[in-house]
Amino acid sequence: MHSALRAIPVGLVAGLCAAVVAWYLVGDVSTAPTDGTRGLDPPAALEALPWLTGVVAGVGLACCVLAVVRRWAAASPVVLCVVAGLLVGWAGRVMTAAVIGANIGGGLMMLIGLPLAGILVLVAVVTALVIARRAQRDARMSKPDPSATAM
Repeated sequence: MHSALRAIPVGLVAGLCAAVVAWYLVGDVSTAPTDGTRGLDPPAALEALPWLTGVVAGVGLACCVLAVVRRWAAASPVVLCVVAGLLVGWAGRVMTAAVIGANIGGGLMMLIGLPLAGILVLVAVVTALVIARRAQRDARMSKPDPSATAM
């Protein structure tokens, strides 16, 4: 399997880990928890063991970076998935904030942020497929022609 095709699952895992890491790095952005309303409730899985989940996601993200550094996966699709994951983590914190204008920020994130993250993941998959296709074509073109040397 070409490293560009390995970049698809590595990128998806890196994007998921980046979303969880962004969730914890942004932190709770609620300004008035008693007076504000929540557009959405925070996921119970992320609130149950916050430090353990954040550490596991950070280790997963570091492993994905290591895969790119060691050239087990192509870099550009993984980077696009990480950017999409950071956007999703930030959008999650905005959508679960208990503030007076939660409906406005959450609505904007759902209308703009999440589709943009989906487009980034789609571009990452297409980029990985194009890189793999070009590498396959280049390998085929660089093979020596056995009939040219035979006499």
